[in-house]
Amino acid sequence: MLFVDSNIWCYYFDVRLAEHVRVRDAMREIIKSQEIAANTVIVMEVAHYLVRHFTEKIARKKIETFINLSNIDIADFNRQALSETVETLLAYGYAEGLGGRDATVLASMKLQNIKKIVSHDAIFRRLANKLDLEVIDPAQPTQP
Repeated sequence: MLFVDSNIWCYYFDVRLAEHVRVRDAMREIIKSQEIAANTVIVMEVAHYLVRHFTEKIARKKIETFINLSNIDIADFNRQALSETVETLLAYGYAEGLGGRDATVLASMKLQNIKKIVSHDAIFRRLANKLDLEVIDPAQPTQP
């Protein structure tokens, strides 16, 4: 199972972004062949992006496509997730600069025993060794 971060979803759903071309094929393959994890915080962040950048009709269609994928497991942000998020934030917020939203991602991954994340966020690369994470970044430009 892969946890897909909000930035990757936003790049995927917005063809106007330069990163879209870099993530499109990777995301199509992930959607076709992988079990995908997210949490309700990620879903709301993606929905907020889509509402801000598209008409209601287009945003609604993209949001419905996202949340109705047959292979996505959207974890609720409940009290257990909140507690784990606070612990994660306390552990990595000071020394590593981890923010609250990213702490929800790491907490959800821990609670679901997920070790792979698809993200363009540098904090996950910085924490990869400490947390035994595999970070997949299809948005990273290839070197010439």
